[in-house]
Amino acid sequence: MGVSMRRWIMGLAVLAGSATAAAQPTIKLPIAPGFWTNDGQKCGSVHYGYIYDGKRWGSVYYYGPTQNLGPNAELQPITQTRAVAGGFTQMQFGGFDGAGYFRVKATAPDRALYRVGAPFRDEIQVSDEVLIRCSYQAMSPKMKAAMRRFAPALAK
Repeated sequence: MGVSMRRWIMGLAVLAGSATAAAQPTIKLPIAPGFWTNDGQKCGSVHYGYIYDGKRWGSVYYYGPTQNLGPNAELQPITQTRAVAGGFTQMQFGGFDGAGYFRVKATAPDRALYRVGAPFRDEIQVSDEVLIRCSYQAMSPKMKAAMRRFAPALAK
């Protein structure tokens, strides 16, 4: 293998390593990291919600007829954010925007509005959820276990 081929391979290795490191920066959202759930839920008995840990966003939940199965989590790295209309911050996953969107804005301390736009036929269907942030101490033992498993840095 020639010197130029080795340099090319080393260059690719450096690029691959830096791309991985660059893919996980701390992301700024207008809400605090933690566990978020619908405002109609009680933090001590909730069995589903969202985690924002400064780098990832997604759902964590128990499932089954009596929420006895799980926990399961669907957390995705946030690759970019940007301000959009209405005071929302749009989250981008996987380095590109699709037809749908995920947006969040703070409405008060530990309260937020989460807006999802999903393509449907010739339109975007929009759904809003009012969220509250639950402290780790206020959560049930089951949700504490889920936090320790999927977002250990927030489990305190």
